[in-house]
Parts: sequence; C-alpha cells; structure tokens
Amino acid sequence: MTSTTFLWIFLTGAIPGFLATWLGIGGCFLRIPMMIALLGLPIKSAYGINMAVISLTTIPGVVTHYRLRHVYNRGLASAATGAGIGVIIGTELAVYVPGATLKVIFGIACIGVGIYMAYAAIKSKGRIPPRVTVDQAAGLRHGLGLSGLMLIAGIATGLCGFGGGIYYMPIFNALGYPMHIAIGTSSAQMIPVAGIGAANLALHGYTRWTYVMAIGAITLLFSWLGARSTKVVKAWLLKVIFGILIGLIGVSVAVGLI
Repeated sequence: MTSTTFLWIFLTGAIPGFLATWLGIGGCFLRIPMMIALLGLPIKSAYGINMAVISLTTIPGVVTHYRLRHVYNRGLASAATGAGIGVIIGTELAVYVPGATLKVIFGIACIGVGIYMAYAAIKSKGRIPPRVTVDQAAGLRHGLGLSGLMLIAGIATGLCGFGGGIYYMPIFNALGYPMHIAIGTSSAQMIPVAGIGAANLALHGYTRWTYVMAIGAITLLFSWLGARSTKVVKAWLLKVIFGILIGLIGVSVAVGLI
C-alpha cells in the first residue's frame, strides 16, 4: 500500500466519520463518492465496503442507545426483518445493474436526500425534541405493516448502497415514533441490515475486507472525536449546508464527474 493510498483511506474514514457524529448525519453520502474518486473503486465495491463499515461502526452508538432505553425491540424485529429481505433484493439488483446506471441512481438519491435534509433542518430550527424512552412510550407500531414499509426502504438501501437510516427515519417518524426512539431503533436496525447487504455483495466478490477494516477503524476513531467536539456553528445551519453539499455530490456522480 502506497503512502498516497493510505492518505486517501485515512481521509475516507476520517471526514465522513467525524461529520456523521458531529452533525448527526449519515457519512455514506461522502464515503461512497470518496472511495470512487480517491481510491478508484468501482461503485459496487464502494457499496459493499460502505455497508460493512456502517454495520461495524454503528455498534458503539447502538450500545449507548440501548442503555438510554431508546431502542424499541418489537419495532426493531419487524423493521429489520422487512429491511433485511429488502436489502437482499436491492443489492442483488445492484449486482446486475450496470455501474453507470447505479451512479445515476445514487446521484438522484443523493439529490433527494439533500433536499430532504436541508428542508428538515430548516423546519426543526431551534426545536429540541423531548426525550422519550421506550418505558414512557405506548402503542408504538410494529408487525407486518412496519415490515412492509421497511421492505421497500431496504430495496432502496441496497440499490443505493446507503446505510439506510435516511429511509428508515421518515418511516418511524410517520408512524409516530418519538424522535429519540426513532433514532435508536433505526440505528440498531442498520447493524444487521447493512451487514446483510455487505455479505450479499461479498458473495458476489464486491466487498474488499482490507478496505473495510482500515476505513472502519479510522471511522470509529473520528466518530468518537466528532461526538466529543463542540459545534462552533449552529447545527441546523450546518445540516442545511451539508444537505446542499450532498445534492451537489449527487449531481456530480450522476453526470460522471466522480
């Protein structure tokens, strides 16, 4: 491994990892394009590596969510079952879809996510949702209805190579999950579902484990640093800026600039 390659691996782990916990956003929107542009990886390999990294690096945060009683186990079981089946379908489709087409799909998804993120950040400006634990919540949805919605989200996740949280969170929110429980349950769901997606892509030869371990270790370190860092700019404004950035990245990938 050359020093330049190590530098690109370091940046690919450090920047998305730090921003993910500093701003509370998904790092995959940067990690996948960085792996394509800096490491020269095909988009299908970038998908597999990204899913494996997310599955591993989400574990410490989910342990904390469990301790804080933010994970609704019945909802998690229903959601993960549906999304797990969906991500198998989605990654299987991704295997057979041409790389150029996947870039367009990824780009369009990023544009949509960027618009959603910017809108949600502006809408929530100055608002701090009350913390509700699973002991305080009642009547949270689970079962076949949740599984069905998550099946669709899982297909989209596998086809776009994401961790899936950006699809899972709106579903939990629409079903009335309090914000902290939605975040905790969505995060817990990403561990098995992203792992299933990575495993399926690995079976097809697209997951490169050396990159997974190197990028994953750096991501863990910088996720911890991001969580401990003080925000010097208002978080909602940073999320608006990041949403715009994601949209621009999506355009760049879709039109072949990355």
